[in-house]
This record gives sequence, structure tokens and C-alpha cells, in this order.
Amino acid sequence: MSSSFFLKGKPRQVHKRKGEKIKRKPKKRIDSNLENGHESSESDLDIKKFSDAEGSDSDQETAEQKKLRLAKKYLEEIEKEEAKRAELNQTDDVIEKRLQRDYLELKGKLKLEAADNFIPPLDRDCRLICVRDHRLSLTCVCVSNDCQFAFSGSKCGTIIKWGLREKRKLGCLSHKTHANQIKGSITSISLSTDSKYMVSGDQSSFIQVWDPNTLKHLYTFKGHKDSVTGLVFRKNTHDLYSASKDRSVKIWSLDEMSYVETLFGHQTPITSIDALTRERAITSGGRDSSVRIWKIVEESQLIFNGPMGSLDEVKLLDEEHFVSGSDNGSLCIWSVLKKKPLCTVLEAHGTENNIPRWITSIATLLNTDVFASGSYDNNIRLWKVSDAYKKITPLFSIEVNGFINCMHFTSDMSQLYAAVGQEHKSGRWFKLGNAKNGLFVVNFKITS
Repeated sequence: MSSSFFLKGKPRQVHKRKGEKIKRKPKKRIDSNLENGHESSESDLDIKKFSDAEGSDSDQETAEQKKLRLAKKYLEEIEKEEAKRAELNQTDDVIEKRLQRDYLELKGKLKLEAADNFIPPLDRDCRLICVRDHRLSLTCVCVSNDCQFAFSGSKCGTIIKWGLREKRKLGCLSHKTHANQIKGSITSISLSTDSKYMVSGDQSSFIQVWDPNTLKHLYTFKGHKDSVTGLVFRKNTHDLYSASKDRSVKIWSLDEMSYVETLFGHQTPITSIDALTRERAITSGGRDSSVRIWKIVEESQLIFNGPMGSLDEVKLLDEEHFVSGSDNGSLCIWSVLKKKPLCTVLEAHGTENNIPRWITSIATLLNTDVFASGSYDNNIRLWKVSDAYKKITPLFSIEVNGFINCMHFTSDMSQLYAAVGQEHKSGRWFKLGNAKNGLFVVNFKITS
């Protein structure tokens, strides 16, 4: 089931700029046995989150001293976050619950049942925002982890920064003002968890790195041989995973602004990519009808063969389960421990002229039982996962006209942002003339 598809004959190395020194972590190998239906234990909870650059004194620390220092720092961060949220003095019980939740999330065991608390939004809770800067179909959207701002990209080669609290446009990047960095339509956007970096991909083979606060260009990653189709940061790190039409996945370090490694395996252009906390990435291979989980540390991958057709979308529900969408209209729930889907919904968005409508986008509420799917049937559909991931039931639909090319939930579950266009994000096979190109915002009401 799992086999190595990494570059052979060459040791893993980080390519650095002149004058820079890069410290590599020692490799750890963790064997897995997918066919026997189990995996061996993972590493303990990594307590380091966006640590500052260490001074010369830290170089003299022992491993135990460093671990103790980072643990104290992590506890201080938790106390500050929880105190700000509750606006009162914290107790050990609150900190213990937070640590337990973080541990369960890392292990993929955290599950929050939120589906039954969602109330179908009314017309006044939905809004389509159209601006001149996005004169063509929107292709991608991402929201910051602190729910402060969002970014959207379009086929006309523009990226817009939106203030979620201000409810207005805060800035714009375009091929006119940044001709050296933006070439053609924007294909993907991603934000780091701490909102320190924003990256974008377009029809060129380059990846652009930006400062999301000032919109200043920081760096250009070069290495792919075709356009970039997907970008994602590993949670709570500055490690970037990129997918491309050249059928490869590349790993980059934004702390060092350097290339790390290339992964091969897909037989056709990669269509989407996702990642969470573990050193793993998950990709869909389009016409090769496979989903692959890249186990970076182990230098191996798990292969899941999906239904017939092009497997275009994949998103993680948690560390152990994921959702896939195909151009044959099917939605599938998977477990990393099973070769076949746990549950499948056929023709999830109906048919047109007896042909199933494609699944054009998927968004998941991490570690919950809720996900959304988009197509071009004038509806965003929300689904509930139940019965130990073996059943998918519809919650409700949200009416919107056009191709739903990308969606993103806010981390507080209060909103859903969707990139809507007259055309599919990857081509111009047909056009919905009565649709409008814009950013669609849904405000949810959630019962306690």
C-alpha cells in the first residue's frame, strides 16, 4: 500500500541562499501498516508553536532544558489566549482542557458535533460582493485563522484583501501593478496560521510570497515546471506544500526562504492539496483517480483509488478522515486506515442532461461533523457526517448562481466565504451567462 516515491540516489537536503545556515531535524522513521488496518504510534504533541529566533544562549541548552522552556512558553500562550477570550482569571482546569483538546486534535481524535446546531441562513444572511477588480471568475479564497481578513483571487490576475470586521476591500494586487510577480489568472492562495505569510500561485510555474499586512512582495519560489494548482501551509508552521500540473509536490521552508524536497507519484496533473498539523500532505490526482497521503518523515505515501472519473477535490476533516469530490458528481468519506471509501453519495448535486454535475469545491469545518460542497447547480450544500463516518446526510442548501470554485469556513464557524464565477476555475468548457463574478459571504446562526 505504501511505498517510497521520493527522489532516489539523492539525500534530502535544503537548498539555501548564500550566507545562510540551515539546521535540519534528525529523521524519524515510523513504520505503518495500512493493509492490517492500523498505524503505529505517532510522535508526542509538538509543543513548539512559531518560536522566536533563538539567541546564542539557547545553543548551549540541553534537550531537556529546551523542552522545559518551550513547554513553559506554550502554557503562557494558552493562558493569554484563554484569558483574552473569557476576560477573567484562568484556572488550572481551563488550561488542562485546552491541552487535552490540542492533544486530541494533533492525534486526529478530536470531534465536535456541530451539525445539529446550524440554522439555515435567511436571504439577508447571504451577500454577493462584486467589484471591478474581479471582472472575471473568482478562482480561490482563503481566510485568516484569527478571522480578521480574507484574500480572493480571480482569472483576471488580481488578488484582493478584504477586512472582515470593516466589511470592505483593504487592498489589491494585480498584474498591472506587479507585472513581475503576477502572470495570468490566480490559481491558488494560502495563509500561514499566524498570518505572517501569504503565498499565491498563477499560470506561471512560480510561487510568490507576500506580507499579508502590507501586501509587500517578499520572495519568489522557482522549481515547478508547470502552473501551480494548490498551496497549503502545515498548521502552526511556516512549512509550505505546493502541488502542480507537473505532477509533483514540493516542500518549501519560509523561515529560510528555501526549497526542501520534491515528491513524485501522481500520473496526471494534481488538482488539489491539503494539510493539517502532522508532517503530511494529501493530494488528489485528477484523471489518475487517486488520492495520496504523503508521509514526509517516513518518505512514503498511501494510495487511495477513488471512483471512475477525475478526482478533483480533497479536504481533510481531521487527521484521520478526509472528503473527496469527483467530476462524476460523487462525494466520498475516507479513513486513512481503509483502502475504500467509508461512505459515498452519488450525484450529490444532481444531473444536467443525464450527466452528473461536477464537484467543483469542498470546504470542511475541521474536527467537526460538517462540510460543504459546491458545483454549478445554483446551490451550496451543507452535509452532516454521522454513524462513525459511515453516513452522509444533507443539512440544507444555500442558493447562489454560478460556479462555486472555492470555499472556506472561518475558524469560529460563523461564516462561509465562496469564490463564485461564470466559469470553472480550471477552464472555459462552458459559461453561465446569468451568473455574476464575486465573493459570496454566508453568515450562520448557531444554537448553543
